[in-house]
Amino acid sequence: MPMDFMDISKMRITVRRYDPRPVEKDKIDCILEAGRWVPTAVDYQPQRILVMDRPEHFLKIREFCTFSFDQKYRDIDENAGLHGDESHNVYYYGAPLVFLVCYDRNVCWQHPESGESSGLIDATIVQTHMMLEAASLGLGTVWISYFDKKKARELLHIPEHFEIAGMLYAGYPAADFKPNRKLSGKRYPVSHTCFDGSFDSPYETSYTDTFKDSRLEEEK
Repeated sequence: MPMDFMDISKMRITVRRYDPRPVEKDKIDCILEAGRWVPTAVDYQPQRILVMDRPEHFLKIREFCTFSFDQKYRDIDENAGLHGDESHNVYYYGAPLVFLVCYDRNVCWQHPESGESSGLIDATIVQTHMMLEAASLGLGTVWISYFDKKKARELLHIPEHFEIAGMLYAGYPAADFKPNRKLSGKRYPVSHTCFDGSFDSPYETSYTDTFKDSRLEEEK
């Protein structure tokens, strides 16, 4: 039975430890197709996505994802462990597939009054849809924004008029991967983040969340 959108949204979890097996091309194509159909301002479609799934790509990724190790990330998620190497490959996690999502600032819609570009919003919508499609295909993902964009631009020869929005690591979760019990499946109620006409009035919803993540239940 096909999953509906809410099921896919709730089953998506952050994966920071991957199995090395490659992601099948048909699944990569589905993820890119999901990104192709997103709404963008005036339908200008400024997204420019670099697909990286070969050893020579990963060597470059490791070079620009090596900011100094920060213990707080391991405290948040034990899957962020580095197997003894805390000076290199800090935030790579061994994903077999990486999407670098950019936008072309020359083709973005510009707000006629403020001049503000829609590019980052457009690219963020693209990356979100790609992430959810990956979840529907049984793949794990992690959204990455903590990397050296200047070094990435140099190593990947990114055109100057392309702005980097972020990266999406994807792949099959490693056999020893465990969902983060501190974060996965926990959300504030709607009344905490949504308001009814005024920010003084919390929005009260009739929706009852009956979703349970079986993976989290298995850990108990």
